[in-house]
Amino acid sequence: MNEITTNTGKVVQPADVKWEPHPKFRGVESAYFLSKRDDDAGITYALTHWSVGAQFEKHAHDHSDDIIYVLKGKARIWIEELGDVPLTAGSFVRIPKGVAHQPHQVEEDLIAQHTWFPATV
Repeated sequence: MNEITTNTGKVVQPADVKWEPHPKFRGVESAYFLSKRDDDAGITYALTHWSVGAQFEKHAHDHSDDIIYVLKGKARIWIEELGDVPLTAGSFVRIPKGVAHQPHQVEEDLIAQHTWFPATV
């Protein structure tokens, strides 16, 4: 294994990336690089893959903001009080904690950088 974690940082090599199916959403998987759960870090950072036809329930994150930066693909996301938003390569979305949202209509497999961090407000 090439993953290296020390007091000064963490390095994950491509061969060590592990994709995990999402526990709630069918057609969604994540590769976690840094997490509050496993690394005692203040944020969680992952790549997420949404397959064409992926199924999401409307949900909100009670303790963290949700940042999505789309690297490739095409989908839509409904965000409470904002409405339906298209997602394509280069789209950036910040969803504050407690705000309901629901990705949907995944037309092309989507890969995004996904970060969850404690809200400051």
